[in-house]
This record gives sequence, C-alpha cells and structure tokens, in this order.
Amino acid sequence: MEKEAKKKRPLSRDYLVRATYNYLQRFATTEKNLRAVLGRKVHRRMPESDDGALQALVWIDEIVQKAVAQNLVNDRQYAEAKARSLMRSGNSTRTIYQKLLAKGIAASLATEVMAALAEEFEDMDFLAAVKYARKRRFGAFSIRHDGNELVEKELASMCRAGFPYELVSRILMMSRVELEDILYEH
Repeated sequence: MEKEAKKKRPLSRDYLVRATYNYLQRFATTEKNLRAVLGRKVHRRMPESDDGALQALVWIDEIVQKAVAQNLVNDRQYAEAKARSLMRSGNSTRTIYQKLLAKGIAASLATEVMAALAEEFEDMDFLAAVKYARKRRFGAFSIRHDGNELVEKELASMCRAGFPYELVSRILMMSRVELEDILYEH
C-alpha cells in the first residue's frame, strides 16, 4: 500500500510568525540566520511557486524587522554570547571570528566583539589552547604516551584548529600541574 501524499497547507503570514516565535523560543540567532530559517520554511511549503515566494519574502522582511524592534533578535548580544561560549570551549580567536561571520554577523561587529573579548581575557588564545588540549587529551592531559609521533599529530591538530605553532609547542611541553593551574585561575 502506498501512503497518500500529505497535503501541504498553504503558506500564510501567521504561519511564519508562529514559526519565528517557536524558533526564537528555542534558539538565539542573528537577523541573517532567521531570514535563512524562514526562507527554508517557505521553500518547503511552496518549492515551485514563484508568485507566492515574492509575497513570502515581504512577510519575512516584516517579521524579522519586528523581531529586531522587539529586541528578540540582537546581533550584538548574540555575537558577544557566542564568542564567549566558543572561547570557553577551547576555540581559537580565528575560529571564533570565522564562526561569527558564518552565522551572519557583520565583519565590523565581529571585530569589535573580538576586541572586547581580548580586553576581558588577557591571553585569550593561550587559555583557549589549554582548554582545547584538555578537551582533546593532548600533551600533559594525554592518557597514552607514544612518543614523538603522537606529539607531532597533536601539534598538527592544534595548528589546524587555528592556534599559532609557537603557542601549541609551548603548551604541549608544559606539565599537567602547570596547565591545571592555568585553568583553575580562569
């Protein structure tokens, strides 16, 4: 037996408003990302229709502007929170900056947020690299000690994650006690 094709309900402004509020209840987001989410919903509801899509774009613009006016979507707050979260989880400054840009944060705002974060944490990349090493069990946090080959792999992995070579080699040579003291201080 074949399943009957589920009829798609027509797209309406009310549907997009409800979808927006439901999304914003669950996730913090940027203007650009909210537009993309709503655009995907429109595309799922009416993939081949061009005439309704223009009206839907107008609705999306209105809904996003209303969300911004109500301060439900605030790119600055999102960027600050996201950057702080990414830094705490061990991401390099380069990675954080790129992730902010990917989420639709303007380059000038991302630079501003990164500068503010750098003021808050003196040596942000160093602390993030130590957290990354702990998370990945590299260097002194390693549970296996296979010699030089393992150190080279760990060094390459941390460099690919966006940390400078000198910083990575310094962290991989530090003792576990020194690294834990650094983490405890912050």
